[in-house]
Amino acid sequence: MAKRSQRLKVVLDLAERKKKQADQLLAASRARVEKDKQQIAQLEAFLGDYQRQYEEAGRQGFGIAKLEVYQSFIRKIATALTQQQNALRMNENELSAVERHWTQCYGQVVAMDKLVDKAQDQERKLEDKKLQQQLDERAQMIKSNFI
Repeated sequence: MAKRSQRLKVVLDLAERKKKQADQLLAASRARVEKDKQQIAQLEAFLGDYQRQYEEAGRQGFGIAKLEVYQSFIRKIATALTQQQNALRMNENELSAVERHWTQCYGQVVAMDKLVDKAQDQERKLEDKKLQQQLDERAQMIKSNFI
């Protein structure tokens, strides 16, 4: 029968695999949040630029058709910005959940690692005790042979 530490190592390996998957999920989730933030910044910059162009064109004067085109495009950018902000909120919520999952997986790996170490330590102590007992028995036999 396998030693307890060897059986626990199997569980530790499973916990480490689960943590590795959680690492990948965490990295992907963080990347999505960062990408969303960058896209929001780009949309905000684009909206600001387009609004400045609209104001400049308004000072120079333009027709109703051009006014409607500018306003329509500004609304589309604003809608895209709102949608991206909603996506960011969803991805931030997902990131929080993934971080909690990662923390749990990490805790399991640490706990299992400590448990394996403790089992190995107990096994070493038991082996040392058996060895000492064998040495004591041999010493006793040698002593009795000389008496």
